[in-house]
Amino acid sequence: MRAGQYHRQVIRSPAPPDTDRYPIEPWALVERGLPVGREANSETLFSLGNGRIGIRGSFEQGDGNHTPGTLINGFHETWPIVYPEVAYGYATTGQTIVWVPDATGMAVTIDGAPLELRSASEVERRLDFRTGVLTTSVRFDGCDVQWRRIVSREQSNLAAFEVRVRVDHKATVGVESTLRNRQDLDHLGLAAEPSDPRRAPKFSGRVFESKGHRAEGGKVVADYQTVRSGLRLSMAVDHRVEPPAGFEARGDADNTTVVTTQDVQAGETVILTKFVLYGTDAGDSLEFPEADFETLVAGQTAALDEFWDQADIEIEGDDASQQAIRWVLFQLGQASAHLRGLSIPAKALTGQAYEGHYFWDTDMFVLPFLAYTNPEAAAEIIRYRASILPLARQRAEMLSQKGALFPWRTINGEEASAYYEAGTAQYHIDAAVANGVLTYVRATGDESLMWELGAEILVETARLWVDLGFYREGEFHIHGVTGPDEYSALVDDNAYTNLMAKMNLLAAVDVLDRMQDAVPDRYVELLSGLTLDPSEPEAWRKAAAAMYVPYDPDLGITPQDNHFLHRQPWDWDTPEDRYPLLFHYHPLVIYRHQVLKQADTVLASYVLDHEFGPELKKANFDYYDPITTGDSSLSCAIQSIVAAQVGRAGPALEYFKQAAFLDLQDLAGNTADGLHMATAGGVWLAAVEGLGGFKHTDRGPTVDPRLPAEWSALRYRVTIGGIRHQVQVTHDGVSVEPPF
Repeated sequence: MRAGQYHRQVIRSPAPPDTDRYPIEPWALVERGLPVGREANSETLFSLGNGRIGIRGSFEQGDGNHTPGTLINGFHETWPIVYPEVAYGYATTGQTIVWVPDATGMAVTIDGAPLELRSASEVERRLDFRTGVLTTSVRFDGCDVQWRRIVSREQSNLAAFEVRVRVDHKATVGVESTLRNRQDLDHLGLAAEPSDPRRAPKFSGRVFESKGHRAEGGKVVADYQTVRSGLRLSMAVDHRVEPPAGFEARGDADNTTVVTTQDVQAGETVILTKFVLYGTDAGDSLEFPEADFETLVAGQTAALDEFWDQADIEIEGDDASQQAIRWVLFQLGQASAHLRGLSIPAKALTGQAYEGHYFWDTDMFVLPFLAYTNPEAAAEIIRYRASILPLARQRAEMLSQKGALFPWRTINGEEASAYYEAGTAQYHIDAAVANGVLTYVRATGDESLMWELGAEILVETARLWVDLGFYREGEFHIHGVTGPDEYSALVDDNAYTNLMAKMNLLAAVDVLDRMQDAVPDRYVELLSGLTLDPSEPEAWRKAAAAMYVPYDPDLGITPQDNHFLHRQPWDWDTPEDRYPLLFHYHPLVIYRHQVLKQADTVLASYVLDHEFGPELKKANFDYYDPITTGDSSLSCAIQSIVAAQVGRAGPALEYFKQAAFLDLQDLAGNTADGLHMATAGGVWLAAVEGLGGFKHTDRGPTVDPRLPAEWSALRYRVTIGGIRHQVQVTHDGVSVEPPF
């Protein structure tokens, strides 16, 4: 296949929505009927979270569920990585986020018999983006049941549930509320899917040890500790019922049930409210709120009002895309509300895939959204990176390098990737972390975090680059790395990596120059703490100036690396069921070919726009876009942005829709495992910086939009230096209020 001839990417295009089952509403995701055959997908789409706690959208009644569960950001178990053939420097300890004891079960019985969802005449679920409430309304023969739940944006360790049962006849109404250790009871010993490395492995032994359990009346208090990682977890559960009635508690720390029953007359309603508190450190209060469910909803609504004031994107002329982008934004807001010095996992807290690890994806694709809408959350991600800097230094030393090398995938700061070729070898993660710091400072104008933490990150990553590379005939080269395209591994002079390293080196020089004048005391402290030689910044400047970037004059493009253009083209007659390629071909087969998993050089032309003239950017897009498989969900948003910038209007909108509907329509075939968090961040980038034309450099913000012909208007918000601006783009022009 020649460049310029398009193949069909593996990530499918969105289909027309089934509006009978999934009506299009601008402020809600609605599902009518039971999701038979797609239960796991539905649980992901209706997940609730607040950055600290995540709860999958399972049914409280219990039947019709696939993988119900609750996750806490950073709460994990460790396990030894076993290699058939080990070598020095391999990662030794795996880390996997675990299902914490789950309190979502609230099953209703009528006259002692449990209700069954499959016998209901009507089922509707509604996730309201303005209130953050998930409501499940079910009509049975003789009664109506409504369950509601929220994960609090006001109190990071609180979730609340409510069930309302209204009967048409005299009956005995019961509710069985459960606290279940799903990790050990439901998942213990199950085999991992061998063909999909994205899924978390299963533990062969118990994860939780009980450290105390008390259940009395409607209250349950339980303490746990993970067996290997030694993390502590405390839980408290409280129940309140109207009309007042008694509770009976039974069971143990693995499976506790609290039951309440009462006789009611026709037309009466029983309301049970359940409050759940999780504690993982000394700062967590396990005191139950005095507020009722409605008060919590009011507080949640107020918090979301503020979120939407900061982050809303309005699309006129495409109702389906409007709903999709608000769902994406809602998920981004959920994932970042309470980070508390942690990052955002690849699946947020909607599933256990990728083991709850943090990747460079968050720094590169999600942090920009936060920097311009919720800078406090962006700062938390930077604080997390700074907190693991000592371990990054150790990792660099293990790889015989100076400075710091951030882990490819991790929770606790240690490298957890057992596949170094497409893991540790992706040194560009250092530059992604550095770029996140620069993005935050540019968006906020607040350099205090730079002086406090960012400068140290920039210095230590610059040290890594200048030590990793070498000079040959006056040019600076970086060999033996893997770029963002994981289908080309251990290459020499990956263009993306070299250009990002150049950016990183110059940023480190610049920040030290500015520190001398702005914060001289901190500058002296930094030099002393890092034992920084005065000659080092000049070495960084020299390496950046001499950085080698491949160029092919015959094709007029930037080769992805020194050897990419010499590889055999991929056979594009490969059957579609053989994608993603990594599931069907040995890595060595893929590495020998010109085929991309995701945007690489095209990503460089987006992030480092100043390094590419318009013609070079266009030539690069036209060459690489046809040979990019889309096997990675990270790619479509970036392809949308660059397509828009080089005048490829059709692909720009198509790729945007692929990103926006990726999970809603399960276009990648794995929504069941959790949502694609980096793609969600990419949707914001594609809407605001691609189609919306927003660009913010050191010279200031500008807007040069590429509004799709199908849309009549696009409105978005960006906060710069503490000032919130609304940008409106129509086919008649652009307005910014207040002006930049």
